[in-house]
Amino acid sequence: MAGDIAPDLPAAAVIGFVRVWAELFGLVSFEVFGHFHRVVEEREAFFVHAVEGLAAVAGVLGE
Repeated sequence: MAGDIAPDLPAAAVIGFVRVWAELFGLVSFEVFGHFHRVVEEREAFFVHAVEGLAAVAGVLGE
């Protein structure tokens, strides 16, 4: 599958990016559909923390 998606990237990189995409999609979906309500009180701080972790996994770090 990795060869079809991005033949020039190592399979491990493609797997990492798919993982990050899926987790980010899940975070956004949970927020949009209210699944964090009464579970996570500081949702903005939680989202920032989660996205920073995903950025580290992807090797993309902000300034």
